[in-house]
Amino acid sequence: MSVSESDVLKPGELWVNWFGEQYFVPRYTAQPRSEEEVQQVVRAARKLGLPIRASGAGHSNPAVVPTSGVHIDFDAFNNVVSVDREKLQVTVQPGMRVGDVSRYLRTQGMSLNNQGDIDTQSIAGAIVTGTHGAGITLPCLSMQMIAARVVTADGDILDLSAEKDGELFKAFRCSIGLFGLIVSVTLQAVPSYNIHKISWNADTEDNIGGLQQRLKDNRTFWFFWLPIKESASLYELPDGMPSTATREHDFCHMRVYNAVPVDQPAPELKPGEQFDHSSVIFPNTYTPNFREIEYAVPFGQFEKAFEEVRSLFKSKYPKAMYPVECRPVLADDSYMSAYAERDGYALSISGPLEFETWAMLKDMDELLDRYDARPHWGKHHFMTPARLERIYPKYDAFKRMRREIDPDGVFLNDHLRSLFA
Repeated sequence: MSVSESDVLKPGELWVNWFGEQYFVPRYTAQPRSEEEVQQVVRAARKLGLPIRASGAGHSNPAVVPTSGVHIDFDAFNNVVSVDREKLQVTVQPGMRVGDVSRYLRTQGMSLNNQGDIDTQSIAGAIVTGTHGAGITLPCLSMQMIAARVVTADGDILDLSAEKDGELFKAFRCSIGLFGLIVSVTLQAVPSYNIHKISWNADTEDNIGGLQQRLKDNRTFWFFWLPIKESASLYELPDGMPSTATREHDFCHMRVYNAVPVDQPAPELKPGEQFDHSSVIFPNTYTPNFREIEYAVPFGQFEKAFEEVRSLFKSKYPKAMYPVECRPVLADDSYMSAYAERDGYALSISGPLEFETWAMLKDMDELLDRYDARPHWGKHHFMTPARLERIYPKYDAFKRMRREIDPDGVFLNDHLRSLFA
């Protein structure tokens, strides 16, 4: 090995994801802090004939990171590169956490247009797996990406943008790290805003009956369905919520989020209400004690799909206690997000980190497949090439582009090769 290679490739170190489900020791580990070092790592790996996979914060459930070759750990590659206050744009390195981006934007008079309820993911990982928040007018986080610098399988720099790269950029938006290594990403932000959040509990029938109106009346509405009495404590849902629920099980924890300009005063808060900057209100704290699938069904079929899920819990898994999280998301122009050219409604279904959970998740998967449900790529799923071809109109086009940009499959691993080779 040359001097430069020994500088960037270190003996492989044990890597474990956030949930403790995925772990591996690669042949080499690299922890670059500049795009030049990333290029060196790729070129060194190519000389050795080794595959490459990168990680950020390790929040993905499935085996998208494990590799026998070179693992690139972007955790310390996490700074702001530049900011343009006039255009409301910021460029950051891939290891920066979503929450750190959001809090930085606040200091610059900006906000992310939307984000999910976990903000400890790396920004690059959240983008390429199709992570999202909620709202019928709000798409995935990847749609806030307008440009990126990428190190290709040859170790060269490729500058991509939504403006100039058309179909390639659409495919790249949600590409699970298959097109190259992101060394910086440019996000389109919006003027800084506060959020007035209102939370309450209600019977499931009341929630579903008024669902469409709440979606229209609020910037963001999402809910957790709590199947049994013990469900609320599991996700640490707040106590003392206002409630119209008539029972202690089979009810919904509801949340609306509405944006308020930062120059407007805070409202007088009632029980169950919060008011603060978007970077403060969006995130929740979760303990990684669950095994999860998340599938998006076509928006218009959500109520029917949800009722089937609810019925299956009651009939076959009456002791299952993990809440089901439900969020609407606007369609996007990507090739492989769960919302590619289709408004969707996501159902996140979880169980404990035990072997028995797999049977329940597989049953839910089979149920939701009848709705052509699509996966969140950062969550467990049971996809096959035939299934992907059926539910994604541009699946074959995505695979062709992947082969063109990485003909040797440098960025594949066993999990991804089975789906996208």
